[in-house]
Amino acid sequence: MESEDDTLVEVEDRGAVRWLWLNRVRVHNAQNAALLRRLDAVLIDTERNSDIRAVVLGGRGPSFSAGHDLGEIAFNEEYRRRASTVEGRMRQELELFVRPAQRFRELSVPTVCRVQGHCLAASLMFVCGADFVVAAEDATFGSNVSTTIGTADVELPTLMGRLDDQLAKRMLWLGETLNGFEAVQCGLAQWAVPVDDLDSTVEDVVRRLLEVPREALALSKLSFRFVADQRGAADAASYHFLAHQLSHHTTDAVALQQRRIDDLEARKESRRNNGAEVSE
Repeated sequence: MESEDDTLVEVEDRGAVRWLWLNRVRVHNAQNAALLRRLDAVLIDTERNSDIRAVVLGGRGPSFSAGHDLGEIAFNEEYRRRASTVEGRMRQELELFVRPAQRFRELSVPTVCRVQGHCLAASLMFVCGADFVVAAEDATFGSNVSTTIGTADVELPTLMGRLDDQLAKRMLWLGETLNGFEAVQCGLAQWAVPVDDLDSTVEDVVRRLLEVPREALALSKLSFRFVADQRGAADAASYHFLAHQLSHHTTDAVALQQRRIDDLEARKESRRNNGAEVSE
């Protein structure tokens, strides 16, 4: 029997292509702990399945993903408890933020991100880890983590792997965004198309990928990843994860987190008093 968590990432096998759909439509596919654990499990199963020749990652509804669900700190007691200590937060973020994105990047088969609407903050980790990105012309790529949460974005090293330093700083420090066309111009995406043409464009890309022998692609992908790591990608990711952890515990970040918790708690209490359903 399918559990509620199983629906958070829907798996759709179209022949040799596995389509993975983030499915928290009401919150623009914000990534909570349950979704990320489900995604990690699906990616493990995908890597083990020799029938899968390519993977497409997309989002149901109007957006690809709005990034990590900031409501978890108020609505998920276990998440909040683990985040209350330095070591607990580090282990939790390794499990939830790092490993699914890393596992997606390291799939032996080619990957394509299908992006529409919001592609924000942590969702950039999956986009930057994909082999190809097909974006809607009016998609929005960006992050306001540093400006509103006061932490050094966890996706910084992966974004720097795709963009020049100044553009990455404009996005992460100044909150500037890119549309689909601009994402193609700077190499963050490879195609920008009308939203109605997203599926047909992705299908054309994976069709062409399926024409390449599986092992040739797998070995080529290993070499691309090896070269990227030799250029510093793996070391940069390891270093920045520790910097990101430190940034959670600065005076500004702690104050902003408490303000966010207080606001969410107040909204939750207001809903309860008004008889509304209380959820994330």
